[in-house]
Amino acid sequence: MAKTLKLSLISAVIVSCMQPTGYRRAGLSFNQGKNEIPADGLDQEQLDAIENDPRLSVQAIPLDASTTPQSQLDANNLGADLDNPLLYTNVDYTQAPIELQPVIALMIDAQMELKPVVEQVAYEAPGETEGEIVKVKVSAAERDAAWLWLQEAAKAGEGE
Repeated sequence: MAKTLKLSLISAVIVSCMQPTGYRRAGLSFNQGKNEIPADGLDQEQLDAIENDPRLSVQAIPLDASTTPQSQLDANNLGADLDNPLLYTNVDYTQAPIELQPVIALMIDAQMELKPVVEQVAYEAPGETEGEIVKVKVSAAERDAAWLWLQEAAKAGEGE
């Protein structure tokens, strides 16, 4: 799914990197976990490359959150507005079944508005030995269960 953040509309991006520290994309080096990058430190080509890297998830920080229009969520149209970086603000994924939490966290970080394909929710986790990284492939059933949980949690959080 190609993303379309516009550099002129954001003050910064938060890039979540599941790769080991030192992973590089678009001339930038990322730490494992969350990395905040000011928009003035990026050009549109770099932003596009980061957004379209399946190993990274990007969340935009609007220029001025107080003046940015917030889309309304409804049961039939969850998050149709891609420019809304706060699609799942009222969702606490730690309340989900433990085996679904990494997948739900990826969906939230990526602000997915459509159910992702299985490859989009594959992730890396620490292995049993120090420094070991294990690639975790998610089954379609796990992806479906995580998506269903996330959508129900988002609907429940609308009234808050």
